[in-house]
Amino acid sequence: MSRPETPYPPVERVLTGHEQRVDSRCWRPHGTPTPLLIHTRRGRALVRVDGAADAHVQAAGDTVLWLAGAMQDFTSDTAEPWEIVWAHFHPREHWHEWFNWPMLGRRVMRIPAPAPRLRARITDALLEMDSFARSGFPQASQFALNALERGLLWLDAANPAPARLAEPVQEAILFISRHLDRRLSIQEIAAAARLSPSRFAHVFKGQVGVSPAQFVAQRRIARARVLLESTSLSIGAVAETIGYSSQFYFATRFRAATGMSPSDWRRRSADSSGAGDSYGSSRMSNE
Repeated sequence: MSRPETPYPPVERVLTGHEQRVDSRCWRPHGTPTPLLIHTRRGRALVRVDGAADAHVQAAGDTVLWLAGAMQDFTSDTAEPWEIVWAHFHPREHWHEWFNWPMLGRRVMRIPAPAPRLRARITDALLEMDSFARSGFPQASQFALNALERGLLWLDAANPAPARLAEPVQEAILFISRHLDRRLSIQEIAAAARLSPSRFAHVFKGQVGVSPAQFVAQRRIARARVLLESTSLSIGAVAETIGYSSQFYFATRFRAATGMSPSDWRRRSADSSGAGDSYGSSRMSNE
């Protein structure tokens, strides 16, 4: 006896949901015209791919993506409600490069539950996506797609591919970017990464290629270049904005990194429409 196929509505841009399901089943042998993403918050489901008898478990924190046309065959575990956030969507063109996830089967892939803080960012973005989609706001679907894009970016960061930065390093970089306007110690950056200072310094340099202190210095100079090129802030104000209490010390560090004083950099940028940016980039990469 053939199984009844699960219907699906047409998707104009994005169709989302957030609910708890009990004894929920889906069988779409030919998939859907748009990708389907399901993020599990609680409970679990059994996912079958390529008609296999054995099922993969989709547990709390996991995210599964069925590309367009991929067979959709999954069943919630009846032991507890399966809480999910889901979306059928038309992907923006540049999203496809983020879909290099570990494969479960043909055109079905999964990001396993990442570390808690990264998992929370994924969940928050997808919940916001669903809230916008059902809000009735003008441009609600565009807001929803923007939130989905943020979720996909965090999922890409959670992709266990070897080239990805470890979660503590991601947290450290975010912490640094938020606090460039003040002095930063290795102890507080390590605390944000939830590692000991010695362990953090080793992991960070192994993944980023420079020490945390060197990375902070590079980010400060990079930010200073942007401010010098795009604002009329005084040199002293630029120095203060990126965490240098001494304008003289800032100018010394800036010259060491770029070969130019901040004032000369600003003039050169205005005169040559970015030629100085390329020059500074080459100097920075050799620090």
